[in-house]
Amino acid sequence: MQNKENFFHDFFDGQIIKKESDKYKLFKLMLTSIVSFFVLFCTLADFCSPALLILVVLGMIWNFYVKFNSMLSVFLCVVVSSIYFVFACNFGFFANALVYIGFYIPFQMFTLTKTYYGGNFVQLKKKLSDRNQIIFIISTIFMCVVFYMFNLGLGGRFTILDATSSACLMASAILRNERYNDYYYYRMFGLILSLLLWVLGAIEYQNFELIIVAVMYFAYLIFDLGTNIMQKSTYENEYMVICREYAEKEKEIEIQEKLKVYKKAKKD
Repeated sequence: MQNKENFFHDFFDGQIIKKESDKYKLFKLMLTSIVSFFVLFCTLADFCSPALLILVVLGMIWNFYVKFNSMLSVFLCVVVSSIYFVFACNFGFFANALVYIGFYIPFQMFTLTKTYYGGNFVQLKKKLSDRNQIIFIISTIFMCVVFYMFNLGLGGRFTILDATSSACLMASAILRNERYNDYYYYRMFGLILSLLLWVLGAIEYQNFELIIVAVMYFAYLIFDLGTNIMQKSTYENEYMVICREYAEKEKEIEIQEKLKVYKKAKKD
């Protein structure tokens, strides 16, 4: 008999729910289209460079559509990270630049060695223990300090904001890879701080191009919030289906076992 733990493996071990609703597909398409058309307009109006158009559009494709551990994902990561690195360095956001070029690219290549089950929704259900939460928070704060010192050494701008956003984004990537739902807290905080970083940079430098990068982070933020809401709904629906299937399977096995006992008793 298949035990309950194995039967609910997809739900307890943070595996993938394969169904994407039409509403979720429409949400992704609308978000990608609106942001892409806005940045395209800004590029044609000579408000920003074509490199930023490539950064934003490929960044959304990489984050919204491409399978996590694929060669295409690695390619997009390299292109997006390289462009981002140049822009971040130009405006003194050195911790962000380091995370994209020194962490995201090697980490994305590392995912090729991992086995992820096929599907679209990565359902994050594992939760860090209280002890591990404390350890992870301390580790993230430590990385904030490292990035802050790194920024100071290079004469970066908005050093604390840059360091904190970078540490949170890096922490969220690690947690996501291990399928912990604590990922969302670090990811949301990191995206909000990154958005604020580029908006403040645009004000500081009076440069509209930095607003385009902020728009990219805004798109990421909306996507993650929408995905989290829709995943939860999908997960709950799928979970109920699995519960019913398990109950039916368990009932069927129970009936079969009773029949065996009856047939054996009849023979005796």
